[in-house]
Amino acid sequence: MGTQQQTNVLPHAHADLLTDAAYDYYGLRLATCGLDQKIKIWKLDEATGTWSAEDEWKAHDAPIVKLSWAHPEHGSVIASCSFDRTVKIWEERKHEPKASSAVGRWGLRTTLTEARGSVRSFEFAPPYFGLKLATISTDMYLRTYECLEVHNLSSFTVLEELDMSTVSSPLLTGQGTPTLTAASLEPASPSLGPQMHPSSSVTGIVLPAPGGPSPAANPSNVQMTRPGIGAREADGGWCLSWCKEKWWGELIAVGSGTTGVLKIIEFPPNQHPITHLTLTQEPPTAKGARPGKPLAITSVSWAPTCGRSYHLVATGSRDGLVRIWKLRPPKQVGAPGEDGQWIATLVAEFDDHGASVSRVEWNVTGTILSSAGDDGNVRLYKQAYGSVWRSVGRFSTEQADDGDETMGE
Repeated sequence: MGTQQQTNVLPHAHADLLTDAAYDYYGLRLATCGLDQKIKIWKLDEATGTWSAEDEWKAHDAPIVKLSWAHPEHGSVIASCSFDRTVKIWEERKHEPKASSAVGRWGLRTTLTEARGSVRSFEFAPPYFGLKLATISTDMYLRTYECLEVHNLSSFTVLEELDMSTVSSPLLTGQGTPTLTAASLEPASPSLGPQMHPSSSVTGIVLPAPGGPSPAANPSNVQMTRPGIGAREADGGWCLSWCKEKWWGELIAVGSGTTGVLKIIEFPPNQHPITHLTLTQEPPTAKGARPGKPLAITSVSWAPTCGRSYHLVATGSRDGLVRIWKLRPPKQVGAPGEDGQWIATLVAEFDDHGASVSRVEWNVTGTILSSAGDDGNVRLYKQAYGSVWRSVGRFSTEQADDGDETMGE
């Protein structure tokens, strides 16, 4: 039985490289941005399955890095960040005629200018916490904002400014019993069954596998970094992702700089932020990974829990690896054996891309992870029998010459 074609090409989307694309809450509109400093809004014709350009305007004075839609309960609102060190909030004026400039259908409501470096990532908080967003920029600061009056989008104010180069975890003890978290699998095909590696789990840190050399004991595993701000900008990664569930509070995962460190931070009401975990990546051990490759985390995605008692956080890095972390919050603060601590375990590691990973993203139920890399492929991962994660397929924008099927079973 044939399958229905479910791919579309947006012709002449941008005059230069496209840097980001984001669906709205309902998946009926798509926003794109690029190095041409423009934002485009596309609308889906559900009858024909085709996309058509609805609006277009010059949004920044430098290449745009990322954009995102706010939850629809706040209206038709999008935000964008750029190398011009700003985050801009745009609101659609639905009664205005369509136009090709920002003074038409989409109006600029406010510009956030606190960053002293290019703003590389941002994300709106889950709607239960109000109209909030967090940003991370190359000045190494994590900033959170809140719109004090949801009907006045110019009322965004800074809530917190954290220097990520100095924030540390009070629970980073470096003690614990090594725990096997993944089993080795023989791959059934080139696109299925990546080799996975034993790792160790303690609160906030991953130790070498039992019997394995420590990073310090093996000079070839020492991370090579180049001096200078320009090198840091080229080799670094700045990304963040909010916890999607209200129950656990305002939690955010943040990666910044060249070190490949991921931090889990909570913003309790009327209290100072708390760093629950500091997760360090092991030296590259996957097949094809070379010592000295940059470890910077380029993308992070916090999975919806959907009733699970633990969290899943995925990262993609410049070393070409996709990693999945399992985070266990304390069952009860002060409970025996828990000590009120979060526990982190590295449960999966994939090297399928063989090149820098640019984006990781979970599906709506947090059961399937997708990743995109510089190899031009989007890859899918899913948990299999025995709680072992496996690659389940891939697809590419380029059709194979021999008509080979690229999707997994």
